[in-house]
Amino acid sequence: MKKTFLALALLGLTQPAWAHLSYTGRDFGTFSGLVNASNSITTTVNTNYGWAGAADGNLGDSHIGRAFRFTLQNNAWVDFSVDATSADLLPAFSIYGGLAAVRTGGVFPGTQTSADYDSANASIVWRYSWAQANLGSNKSYTDTDGSWNALGNWKMGGDGDAIGIDSELSSFIYKGSATTATDVVTGKFLLGAGDYTIMIGGNNAANQLATSFGYTASLNVSAVPEPENMGLLLTGLALVGWQVRRRSK
Repeated sequence: MKKTFLALALLGLTQPAWAHLSYTGRDFGTFSGLVNASNSITTTVNTNYGWAGAADGNLGDSHIGRAFRFTLQNNAWVDFSVDATSADLLPAFSIYGGLAAVRTGGVFPGTQTSADYDSANASIVWRYSWAQANLGSNKSYTDTDGSWNALGNWKMGGDGDAIGIDSELSSFIYKGSATTATDVVTGKFLLGAGDYTIMIGGNNAANQLATSFGYTASLNVSAVPEPENMGLLLTGLALVGWQVRRRSK
C-alpha cells in the first residue's frame, strides 16, 4: 500500500537533473573467452569517493562513478585493473552481470524512453522498497543516496518504466569488487558468458574532495581462457590437425 501511494505521489514530482547511466566511449567490446585478449580505456571520475559512497550501506549516487561494459562469449578468467593517474584518487570497482538500458536502433527497450538514472520515478520506488527492506520499516528513498550498490545487487529504471514493477528495471547482479590503498587496484574473476557492467569510482572516504572532473584513470580488461575452454580449444585444434593429416595420406 505504501508503495502504491508513493508511486502515485511521484507522478507529479519534479526531479533534480541527475546524470543518466550510459556506456558512451566506455565499451571494452566482446571477448570470445577462448583466446587471450585485452582492451584499455582512459576515463575521468567525478569525485574521489563515489565508490565508497555506494559501499557504505545506503546505496550511492551512480553519476559520481563511471560505468563500463563488456561481453563474454564463453566462460573465462577476467583480469581488471584501474590505474589512477590523478592524485587523491584511490580507485575501486565492482563487476555486475547485466547492463543498463541501451538503445538498439535508436530505441530503448520496452516502454522506456530514456536511459536509466537514480531519480527516475521507477528508480525512486525501487529505492524506497530497498530502504524498507534493508534500513528499517520507517525508512524511505530519501535515506538512500542513489541506486548504486557497490557490494550487492541493485536495480535502476528510466522514464517510461512501469513504476513499482521490478522486472521492468535494469538489474545488476553483483559478481565481485576490489579496493586498494594505493593508486592501482586489480582483480581477477571467473565469469560466465554474458554481458557485464563495471562500475568504478573513488574509495577515498576519509578525504572527500569537492566534485571535479580532474580525476583520471587508465582501465584495462583482459580475458584469459578458463582451463576447460582451453582444453576444448586444444581438442578442436587437434581434431582439425588429425583430419588434415588423414586427408593428406
